[in-house]
Amino acid sequence: MKYTRIAATTVAIALAASACGGDKKDGADAGKDPAQLKVWMMGDGTPEQTKFLDQVETEFRQKHPNTDVQVKYVPWPQVATTFQKAAAGGEGPDVTELGNTDVQSHIEQGNLLDITDQVAGWADAGKLNKTALENDKADGKTYALPWYGGVRGVWYRKDWFDKAGITAPKTWAELTAAAKKVQDAQKVPGIGVPTDQTNALLSFVWGAGGDIAAKQNGKWVGQFTSPQVKDAVSYYTGLITTDKVAPEKYVGKNELQGPQTDFALGKLGMYIDGSWAFAQMKKIAPKNADKWAVFPIPAKNGGNAPALAGGSDVAVWKDTKAPKAAFDYATVLNNAKNAAAWADISGFSSMRSDVRFSDPRLAVFTDIAANTKFAPISSGWGEFEQSKKVVPNMLKAIVQGKPIDDELKKADEQANTLLNP
Repeated sequence: MKYTRIAATTVAIALAASACGGDKKDGADAGKDPAQLKVWMMGDGTPEQTKFLDQVETEFRQKHPNTDVQVKYVPWPQVATTFQKAAAGGEGPDVTELGNTDVQSHIEQGNLLDITDQVAGWADAGKLNKTALENDKADGKTYALPWYGGVRGVWYRKDWFDKAGITAPKTWAELTAAAKKVQDAQKVPGIGVPTDQTNALLSFVWGAGGDIAAKQNGKWVGQFTSPQVKDAVSYYTGLITTDKVAPEKYVGKNELQGPQTDFALGKLGMYIDGSWAFAQMKKIAPKNADKWAVFPIPAKNGGNAPALAGGSDVAVWKDTKAPKAAFDYATVLNNAKNAAAWADISGFSSMRSDVRFSDPRLAVFTDIAANTKFAPISSGWGEFEQSKKVVPNMLKAIVQGKPIDDELKKADEQANTLLNP
């Protein structure tokens, strides 16, 4: 297998407004294997990932023995410009990883091959997370396959909970009570609530029965001023300002900028993060690893709140001359054996219902991944979430004393504009 990398850059611009390039030639991919199959993977690539992809190629070549798989790692900061050039110049891959929030933009631009019939004929398709698969569709057609997901839960100190007689919280009130008990007993903040964490806030919104935007007459309309969203935002920020079980030092920060390290070192009772955090925390404080556990983010009045289904999907590029081989590669990459191996290597949840982490401490994330929702499926979500940071800026302002009603109204106005590009 040949590997190449694209040099990273700090500048990322929007994807091209439209894609061009010809259809596959008549007879292409018929009767013989393609000499090469170009596969794009996002990120810098690690030795573990390279070894994993070598194994995937070995299995793929059992069916396509004459095809050489060429993998190119595309660092995340360079993703937008790389795909723009591919769309404009016809130099795209055959099969590619995509961030799942980018799939709809690629569909709108015509970059992806319609694989509806191939998916219908794949025996394992029924194992895929149905919510995630819906994100890969448009107008009843399928353009990508869910690969892995990043869902979040509440990491907590099991030994501290056991000592205080605390069971995993199932409501917001129980979550607050647990944080207070831990804080009083251990003399550390009960829970970390960074304000630069859109994904966590969304679970509280959904757990209150609300949503931040709704589709009305073909357009996204902000719902921040709804009673449910106001309730969720009040609770989340109130952990800092009213209940005082979360420290102010995480305001303006995300889970990596303090909470993760503090939790690993025993300086924080709980914090919200994903399964992938486990490997890093073990590096920070390996002696504490056996003391950590996870429970789902609770809904307001009981049960588990839905989690945002972040992660990556796999798609076939429209201009491929080898559509059959490209789809075969995608299914080998995401069969049960390889999905399980990748989950353990990456720390991300598989988007297959029949695959769980081998480490029992991470098993709960498979259950969390079975109850997911997506952010508004809009090509403007990237700007809303990343560039303009609508939710983080709103939360920060409220914690710092700005009137909540004013900030919710402002967020609605931004949603109405940004989610309807």
